[in-house]
Amino acid sequence: MLQNKPFYARYRKCGRAKYISHLDMVRVFNRVFRRGNIPVAYSEGFNPHPKISFALPLSVFYESECEIMLFAVSEDVTAEELFNRFKPVMPEGLEIIEVCEGKPEVKKLSYCLYNVYCSLPAEKELEAFLALPSMVVPKKTKSGIKDTDIRGDITDIKLEDGYMTMLLSAGSNANLKPDVVIKAMNKYIENFDAGDCEYLRKAIYTDDMVEI
Repeated sequence: MLQNKPFYARYRKCGRAKYISHLDMVRVFNRVFRRGNIPVAYSEGFNPHPKISFALPLSVFYESECEIMLFAVSEDVTAEELFNRFKPVMPEGLEIIEVCEGKPEVKKLSYCLYNVYCSLPAEKELEAFLALPSMVVPKKTKSGIKDTDIRGDITDIKLEDGYMTMLLSAGSNANLKPDVVIKAMNKYIENFDAGDCEYLRKAIYTDDMVEI
């Protein structure tokens, strides 16, 4: 009997869905699986739970075009069948892009690309900021909020028409979010204030810059 056929789904999280926390997102997808009659596999033991996990869970107030959910099913279904079951039962702000059989290389995830919509620094100010040898700002760590030098986790920042792109470290070894970079810019760029910002995750990459 088939027990654990692995799949992963790519989905967008936009609009009102950006207010859903990660824990609530797990509950949302549990309902989606039930409503879509999707035969999700369960763990064994005293308290079985659905075999669902997420690569790089997204922060509240962030939008994304590249979220990844991993899951296993207990029946022999195809990726196309699963996509057709997901699509009509997704709530507002969540959209399934594709469903693929197998497992992505989530252990190799190392970078995220973000769009940041805010007030922008001048090109020369950004160049001077990126030339700094260190940028120490409060950052949430496993042991609490600590002053942390984030310079090594900033790969690139570029100015676009009305927004910035940021390529930042992500994954189990290092995980830098763009709102922390904005704090550093507000601190180190004289007379600069990014104001209220909106964040959109655009892509996730492995350590050799292959998009997942």
